[in-house]
Amino acid sequence: MQRTTVVTPTKFVLIGAGSHAFSIMMLRDLMECPIFRGSQVVLVDIDAEKLDPMTRLARRMNEQAGAEFKITSTTERTQALPGADFVIVAVEQRRYELWKLDYQIPDKHGVHHAMGEVAGPGGMFHTFRQVPLILGIAHDMEKLCPNAWFINMSNPESRLCMALYRYSQVKSVGVCLGAYITRRALAQRFLSLEDEEVDIKVAGINHCHWVMEVRHAQTGEDLYPEVRRRADSVDPNWEPLSVDCLRRFGYYPGPADGHVAEFLRWGWEFFRDHDWVAGFDRTDRASKQFSAEVEHLAQGQGPLSDEELRPLMAEGEYRWQTIDIIRSLVDNGNRYILSLNIPNDGYITNVKRDAIVEIPAIVGADRIYGLGMEDLPPSIAALMDLQLRIMELVVEAAVTGDRQTALEALLIDPVMPNPQTAKAVLDEMLMVQAEFLPQFR
Repeated sequence: MQRTTVVTPTKFVLIGAGSHAFSIMMLRDLMECPIFRGSQVVLVDIDAEKLDPMTRLARRMNEQAGAEFKITSTTERTQALPGADFVIVAVEQRRYELWKLDYQIPDKHGVHHAMGEVAGPGGMFHTFRQVPLILGIAHDMEKLCPNAWFINMSNPESRLCMALYRYSQVKSVGVCLGAYITRRALAQRFLSLEDEEVDIKVAGINHCHWVMEVRHAQTGEDLYPEVRRRADSVDPNWEPLSVDCLRRFGYYPGPADGHVAEFLRWGWEFFRDHDWVAGFDRTDRASKQFSAEVEHLAQGQGPLSDEELRPLMAEGEYRWQTIDIIRSLVDNGNRYILSLNIPNDGYITNVKRDAIVEIPAIVGADRIYGLGMEDLPPSIAALMDLQLRIMELVVEAAVTGDRQTALEALLIDPVMPNPQTAKAVLDEMLMVQAEFLPQFR
């Protein structure tokens, strides 16, 4: 007997849709899913100049895919939210301009740190800018679509998820591709296997998870001994910090050195000669060039092939897990997701309860079931627990605008050399970014 596909028309709201990296990826995945044929998709972005070409490109993609989506767009999210089933969010404010400040100002005061995105003083100010924006969306959802899921794809992932959990009533989950990147590293660099031949179990914090198990996906064979044996034979210039952690702790962190380095006092030592600011500038220029390509495609010029679209998407070679989460919440698919960011309901037993952790999960009908990972190794648990407690202070300060709470978070941060520097960094950052931090006025 031929199986029929159950069509489930759904309303999706994509906030931050002017981003080609986010929107093209989500649209592609939704359009490839037959159960959502005929659904409504509303693209939202406060930047009308970016939203217009993305809307035209979305309609072209829809026609080619035969997805029969009803696509509209607006710069006002309150017009989009009523009746939404899923609100998928990837937002930033002046991303690279402010990221440079997040890195440069602490560096000027002698703070040795890496990247400055999700931890340390840079991660703090990124959080301060993002939390009010994210909670504003959540509070609008409470009024206009209280049963919808908030799927967060914005950074700092863990901290925004904590803000949603602590300070809103919406159903929410945080999504990141990091564990899939970590799996690929272990499969290809250490084991000479394909990604799908390797199963890993990770536990920790977004951008600093630790691989607790590595097994062959078909046989269940424990592959960690082989990973550890090969630690000294991988290219010494490839992810040297993560490999060093594998040697010292016995467990491999992920998803990449630049991310992991933010959480470790000595992480910056692996980037002594790295010019982060030049990297931000290069990425910003590339993003602007890609925007021109979006306009080109939106005008109907050029094919909408994988080859054309892949460079425009975040981690374009990967199929993101977001679509499997959405499908399972709708059809009770009970799909296994390699990692999600959810409150620690005893999943990791020796770090702070109710903090946001990154762990594997099963997603069913309107519910997420985290997998119990038990204890982390004591030294790794100590590293993670400190970061979770810093996270709690940072999120509280982001919501309340309390300077003392913000200062205390810096005082216990492992990258901060002394109290005087902590205060100087806080004072200058609050002054320079005052336009984006109204909660501290």
